[in-house]
Amino acid sequence: GDCHSPSLYLVLDGVSDPGNVGTLLRSSLAVGVAGIVLLEGCCDVFNPKAVRSAMSASFQVPLFHAGSWQEGLEILQRRGVRTVYAATMIVDDNGDGSNTSGAPDRTKSKQQSVPYFDIDWTQESSALVIGSEGNGLSPELRQTLLQGQTEVNHDVVTIKATHIPMNEGIESLNAAVCGSVILFEYSRQSLKNPTRSS
Repeated sequence: GDCHSPSLYLVLDGVSDPGNVGTLLRSSLAVGVAGIVLLEGCCDVFNPKAVRSAMSASFQVPLFHAGSWQEGLEILQRRGVRTVYAATMIVDDNGDGSNTSGAPDRTKSKQQSVPYFDIDWTQESSALVIGSEGNGLSPELRQTLLQGQTEVNHDVVTIKATHIPMNEGIESLNAAVCGSVILFEYSRQSLKNPTRSS
């Protein structure tokens, strides 16, 4: 592989709050995200409040608009992404509507959610999905997460759940905070392993 760190793409899945979208654009620019895929239901990145929050990042990070999750996957696959991590912002949520606690759930995803700092973000090009503030991940995305992988243009793309461990009593994090925390972990790992080959 080449000697620079593998790329990270950010996917916004229905993030509708302009302040959050702008903040995520800014964090993406700060850590060198390769591009942002905007799925349906996202706020317009050129909404005045989003532009103010982004502080000019709106014009510097490559943006891709996808009409559906399938289209988003195709955009990522064409750019070499084979692993997608979907952030579940809610405690005990595996991203598929099932719980980690309580009775066993037959719809549990193939693998439990992994803490974001246990992922090697420098191993290969990947994508991070941040869901909407109110509803989390869209049904289409949850379905792919349930399957664990999906075929895109004859390539297999794996999708896993990730989360930020939190103290009890806090149910969820703001979308921009959740995304930024994980983006900066990618940045930290990249700076630590600058010549890691993909």
